[in-house]
Amino acid sequence: MMRKQTRVLVLALTIASFGLNAQTRYEQEMKTTIDALDKAENLMTFKSLANKFEAISKVEKDRWLPKYYVSYTYTVMAHFEKETDSKDKSLEVAQRYFNEAKDQSGDKEELAILQTYIHQSDFFASPMARLKTFLATSSEIDDLLKLYPNNPRLNLLEGIQLFHKPSFLGGGASKAKPFLQKAAVNYIKQQSMTSLDPAWGKSLTTYYLQKCI
Repeated sequence: MMRKQTRVLVLALTIASFGLNAQTRYEQEMKTTIDALDKAENLMTFKSLANKFEAISKVEKDRWLPKYYVSYTYTVMAHFEKETDSKDKSLEVAQRYFNEAKDQSGDKEELAILQTYIHQSDFFASPMARLKTFLATSSEIDDLLKLYPNNPRLNLLEGIQLFHKPSFLGGGASKAKPFLQKAAVNYIKQQSMTSLDPAWGKSLTTYYLQKCI
């Protein structure tokens, strides 16, 4: 009887250890890729990181964050592509993975903001032809600010939106600056539950603040 109980205990510990190791591997792979994403500066690097997130998402099928980061990375890639068609293709992939992340009941706040970033990026893919997208994105941001006024990524998107809005319509660098400054402050204040939670946008905030000087 004692031997049987011992075998059961050993088996239980082995299973628990395997699960812990799998969790640790997932977190390590994600953290390493996210850290590299924060330092990426060219299209080739972003593509390589998107592939890594995609690979993780295929293994960790029940997790929303790998798909979220695939979507985010492809959204950023759209800004590095030169041709509108290439930008649109990147955004199509971004939207597809976003939909999958949303279907897995990910963080509603961060998903809503990423969706807005995709819409904003869609405008920048062809600004003169997509003014309606710009206006719709502005409205979307206003609605989200009522729910998440202190999310730094949303403050950043508002700043970008105002920066590129014509001055005669109430936009421009001077109008954008307070929102970008608020984003910078909120990035300092933000408290992520884990090191894998969305925290992107700091360097982009710095970039736009410098353009507002």
